[in-house]
Amino acid sequence: MKINLAKWGNSAAIRIPKIILEELNIDSNNFENISFDIDIEGEKLTLRKKQEKTKFELLAEQSKGEKLNPKIDIDWGNPIGKEVW
Repeated sequence: MKINLAKWGNSAAIRIPKIILEELNIDSNNFENISFDIDIEGEKLTLRKKQEKTKFELLAEQSKGEKLNPKIDIDWGNPIGKEVW
């Protein structure tokens, strides 16, 4: 597939065809939070889609293993049924 380089302000732009976006599972109507890493190897330019972190992963990184709210102790009550404590 041949893609042309175009002028975009003081920079250059490459348009990515919709078929390639579909192969990368990118919604062509929503580019929010989509980013790429770019590498140059000789005359080869490589774009690699960044893996987005989930909200849980971001919270886990911030918590550093401690409880998010250490002041709250939860009393689950007495066992009912065949629970093993």
